Amino acid sequence: MVRFWFPLALLAGSCANEANAQSIRELNGHRAAVYAVAVRPDGEQMASASFDRTIGIWNTQTGRIVKTFAGHRDKVLALAYSADGSQLASAGLDGTIRLWDAATGEVRARLTGRNGCVQGISFLPDGRRLIACGEAGVAEIWKMAEGVVERTIRIEPEGMPLYAVAASPDGKSIALAGLDGRIRLYHPSTGRLQRAFEGHDGAVYSLSFSPDGESLLSGSIDRTLRRWRVADGKPIHCLDGHKGAIYQAAFNPDGRRMVSAGTDGEVIVWDSGNGSVLHRHRFPCKTLCTAFTPDGRHIAAGGGKSAFYLMDLPRHVR
Repeated sequence: MVRFWFPLALLAGSCANEANAQSIRELNGHRAAVYAVAVRPDGEQMASASFDRTIGIWNTQTGRIVKTFAGHRDKVLALAYSADGSQLASAGLDGTIRLWDAATGEVRARLTGRNGCVQGISFLPDGRRLIACGEAGVAEIWKMAEGVVERTIRIEPEGMPLYAVAASPDGKSIALAGLDGRIRLYHPSTGRLQRAFEGHDGAVYSLSFSPDGESLLSGSIDRTLRRWRVADGKPIHCLDGHKGAIYQAAFNPDGRRMVSAGTDGEVIVWDSGNGSVLHRHRFPCKTLCTAFTPDGRHIAAGGGKSAFYLMDLPRHVR
């Protein structure tokens, strides 16, 4: 039996239209909660993963849906674009990882590993390998061309569910985190543990490396956003501006800003240097995912019901 480690109660409540239509656009296309978002590296399109089992592809400029990728048999929980933007990977509750041609929507591969429910996926920088983690508590590195698992990384304690994965920009480290709140850094080629980061008091749902690879961002059910120094695992910031669990957090393209989405409905933009709050907005529903566009001028956010938004940032925040 598959267990849900994200609270389904988060999806309750209505999502009214946002009043400030000039700076925030509500994007309509899904029929259920939006749980993950990814922006194509060129910034022209973005993808949203929904509990309605579909993936929406949106024009970032117009906010219109241009394609819908369908094929998953259950809720879609994770998305990742390859570095060149040609491939989009998705995964979810049906236990499959699907590799899509980002331009046409053709399914290039359908992979089934040992995880059951897959909640985290990330391409390695070479674009030829993908790492996935999930319910079973293992991380699998897939060779995409062959459709085979190159390496399996097993976590201690055995069987602990994993919710988040991120690959470093240089491809020399993989960060994994899950139910116990501990963040582990592994070498992808050897599978050896490099170091562990301790501090969260609850499950970690989001991991993101800074563009220079020197720091790691984590968001947790303990309501804190933490930034770590990768070289030694020491904390840089512990930020507690949210009143609900943080389900996704990310850096902007130059690493000077961070964004976090919380179940309190708030999306907060932070200064990476001093940890101060630069901008915050409360949406009319729980927010479960967020991402910057590559130009740093916009933020996509999704959440409860079928809510999906594109928000323009004030000039001083960009």
